[in-house]
Amino acid sequence: MELIITARNFELSDILKQYAKKKMSKLKRFVNYIIDGNLVLEKDKSTSIIELTLSVKHSFITSKVKNPDIYMGVNEVFKKIERQLDKYEAKFRERKRIAQKTRHTKENE
Repeated sequence: MELIITARNFELSDILKQYAKKKMSKLKRFVNYIIDGNLVLEKDKSTSIIELTLSVKHSFITSKVKNPDIYMGVNEVFKKIERQLDKYEAKFRERKRIAQKTRHTKENE
């Protein structure tokens, strides 16, 4: 699970890079689904735009946040992604359960 961090319109500090990687490490429970990630940090005059795109099995999950504080934006974007991954995992489990149930009923017939 690799995270590529890109900074636009400002110089990326090591502290911010470590902070983002620390937040990404909290998503370890989804390691079976996440292939890699791309974090884009963009700074305008008064706002920061943070966009996180994760490549997961069979699709992509994207989250975008605007916030004046870049650290708060990183927090928000990872919270959003975690909620989306919870939904993705539940949907994936449900599909697996239904497929197993249909296979089991076919064997009984």
